[in-house]
Amino acid sequence: MNKNPFLLLGITDGSPQSQDIATTQLLLTGGLDFLYWRAPADSAGLTQLPTVFQPSILLPASQGSAVPASFRWHLKDADRWSATFADGLPFSTSIHSLSEWPRLAGQVELVLYSPLFPSISKPGYGPSSSLVVTAQEVSAIRQQHRALPLLIGLGGIQAENVALVRGAGFDGAALMGALWQVADAVDALRQIQEVLSR
Repeated sequence: MNKNPFLLLGITDGSPQSQDIATTQLLLTGGLDFLYWRAPADSAGLTQLPTVFQPSILLPASQGSAVPASFRWHLKDADRWSATFADGLPFSTSIHSLSEWPRLAGQVELVLYSPLFPSISKPGYGPSSSLVVTAQEVSAIRQQHRALPLLIGLGGIQAENVALVRGAGFDGAALMGALWQVADAVDALRQIQEVLSR
């Protein structure tokens, strides 16, 4: 796993490349901190993934009991209001309004916020405000609240703008189109890491 405090999280897009176990291992050994695997674990051969990598995989489910113990539970925002937490708290969830972020303190460790930039994988989908305005809102929330989940930016992030995400006060960046809409996801991750190391 990446030891840099700025986390990098990949998100599968349903393509064969994004659900290839060998590519998953290369990305995780190459510095990707987490991979949000949007397909059911049993349908994708994830159980073939060596156990050392399994805690880096986030799996979506409406209940934690649906996620194998060695993986991490991602609770989709649409399921958040109906979920029960008798079997534990989710590791992560998603939001589309920063006002929801403080309300998730003590409930999740990671919050994915989107969109920051025009989407690579969803043409026509983009932010409602500029990154400058978003950065001001992130800063104001951090000043008002001490214990917050880590905030991961999502939406249109690639090598050309990932440093802006870090500069805007995010704890990490989620990558989808930047990994899967290129010829080599491992090389794309390396380029993003190079930008962040400057």
